[in-house]
Amino acid sequence: MISPTIVIFITIAYLILLFAIAYFVEKKFQRGKNLTDNPLVYTLGLAIYCTAWTFYGNVGLAATTSFLFITVYIAPTLFFIFWWAVLKKLIRIRNEYNVTSIADFISARYGKSASVAAIASVIAFIGIVPYLSLQLKAIFTSYAYITTGNEVVKSAMGNVEPLVLAAIIIFAIVFGLRKLDQAEKHPGLVMVIAIQAIVKIIAFLAVGFFVTYFLYDGFGDIFSRIASNEALSAVQRGNTPSYSLFMAYTILSFSAIMFLPRQFHMSVVENTSEKFVRTATWLLPVYFIAITIFVFPIALAGILKGYDVKTADIFILQLPLKQGNLWLSMLVFIGGFSAAISMIMISALTVATMTSNHLILPLFEKIKISAFFRRHLLGLRWVVISLIIIIAYLFEEVAGSSYTLVKIGMVSFAAVLQFAPSIIGALFWKKGNKAGTIMGLTAGFILWGYTSLMPTFVRSGWLSQSLLSDGPLGIHFLNPEKLFGITSLNPLALTVLLTMLFNGGFYILGSLFFRQGESEKQIAADFLDIMKKKDVFLHSAAKQESDIVIENKIKTISTVFNRYLKSEDAEKVIQQCLMEANLINKDKITLSELVELCNVSEKTLARYIGASSASEALAREEIFTKEETARLSDVYAKMAAEMRLTPGEMSEKINYYAEKENLMKKQEKDLEEMVKKRTRELEEKNKELEKFQDITVGREMVMINLKEKIKDLEAKVNSSQ
Repeated sequence: MISPTIVIFITIAYLILLFAIAYFVEKKFQRGKNLTDNPLVYTLGLAIYCTAWTFYGNVGLAATTSFLFITVYIAPTLFFIFWWAVLKKLIRIRNEYNVTSIADFISARYGKSASVAAIASVIAFIGIVPYLSLQLKAIFTSYAYITTGNEVVKSAMGNVEPLVLAAIIIFAIVFGLRKLDQAEKHPGLVMVIAIQAIVKIIAFLAVGFFVTYFLYDGFGDIFSRIASNEALSAVQRGNTPSYSLFMAYTILSFSAIMFLPRQFHMSVVENTSEKFVRTATWLLPVYFIAITIFVFPIALAGILKGYDVKTADIFILQLPLKQGNLWLSMLVFIGGFSAAISMIMISALTVATMTSNHLILPLFEKIKISAFFRRHLLGLRWVVISLIIIIAYLFEEVAGSSYTLVKIGMVSFAAVLQFAPSIIGALFWKKGNKAGTIMGLTAGFILWGYTSLMPTFVRSGWLSQSLLSDGPLGIHFLNPEKLFGITSLNPLALTVLLTMLFNGGFYILGSLFFRQGESEKQIAADFLDIMKKKDVFLHSAAKQESDIVIENKIKTISTVFNRYLKSEDAEKVIQQCLMEANLINKDKITLSELVELCNVSEKTLARYIGASSASEALAREEIFTKEETARLSDVYAKMAAEMRLTPGEMSEKINYYAEKENLMKKQEKDLEEMVKKRTRELEEKNKELEKFQDITVGREMVMINLKEKIKDLEAKVNSSQ
């Protein structure tokens, strides 16, 4: 065993090192150099997918269900190999709409609906809490084992638990929530996540190599020992997962790599270049292979050593510790700690942003004390992120002992699966709308809570066991794990099947039975054509008069920004909006310029409070007068009438002209390149001609000199005669 003092000292030293690195990277960023702006750091950031579940839980899963753990990495690998274009599309949309979270993304597509954002935020909050508790359980269990040799936490933790929680909260606040603008990058935090990805894979490979080649004579030796032991071999054969469970894990993992709030944040929000996605398509699968290659040897080695399979989650720590290799054990602990803390920080950061923007802020807007909270949004987020981590800790206290790490993780995977229909629909189906999204998300979330979350509380003793044995009120048909009398499926597979059936079904039906608003139609078209979209403003702008006094509009917009920002910050942001809209030093503007100013202001405000809240905040101020609104409607109506188009057709036409404009600009650029190329060729030819002329002139001078010398020679000859 290792002394608790040594473990705590090394862990604190490691955290201080991470703080120093993050601080250094942040300072460099402030001076204009982003050290995280490269594909390697981006890909390592995506490796946040590999949490304490990967580090500890994979071994436990391999020991009890054979090859099932492979699905958790095969599915994401397939995603990055075949769906990389989808990720690029998400990044492009994020940049266009200043999306700050996955709830913000869904809301932006469906009419910037506050209701959609709120439902998505609730799902993220409740769904991620079990996953956060999983990470805390891994930290506490591994600490207890490395210091006492016993995984019973309470007897070993002492006052360490509050210290761990405090360290996580402080780190997340200092490097994730120092600023209100959540669309801004967090290079210090991203670099820390990348370094932790390196630490955890080094630790896993080190213990894997130790077990495979020092305790045994390689992979073949371990597998042959298992095969030669009939009892162990029979156990392994009996652990083969069912087809339904295999498919459930695959589907959940495929969605998790993109729809987990932390994955969306690292892959989309923190992305600095779409080009980095190409590197991630091959480098991330390589990372997955490296961190799973020794899972089977470690799991089988623990079984061969006679360790209790119930403690298989900590085989990776048991094996080196019981062999007396304390330094390797400490490295494993730090690796697992890195895997857990990186996930906790990013997940808590993203969920805190969603909760404050889409749940708390809209609530405060309806009460009299809202002004105080609006001006202290940053402090509010600090409180929220602290509460999220504390709630996760309480959940771990309640339910942590009832489930293995993997089972807790799958509860959260099933929760974020509910985002899949609305996001896939947002990217590929123009008719998907707000009503369908609300119906689908609500139905899926309720079923998830009933079939997946409720059994967690039953097994923890908080609800009656009769709910799982007899069903509520003795109605077997409503048994959460055998709902509607379906007994042939694993409970997890049943959750996946029913939630997707109801979620997807209600999404489609709601979208077909309810109509989209005009603004929602335009956004839907933008999302579908985002890879070729180019902003197109009113074509009749040239005919419009500059008769709108901009000072009045700036005052109105400033009023909105001053509600959420300090006066000096609001003034800076307003100036940025004016610069982006090309309206600096203008006294009067046209109607189309006012439209552009409003669009820029809304996108900028979305960086601070989310797309739906920004849209509502500006809408309440009525920036457009009734006369201006009528004129704007008239402009669009005339444009549609002139082209004989419906509003929907007009939207498509605008996209057509945008594409045409892009094509013309591309052709113009190609022509410029061709002209430059021809110019370079002509310059080279000209240089060759000049050289040739120099040679020719030189030869002519030689001939002239030669002729003169011949004449002189002839004259001398004649004179001598």
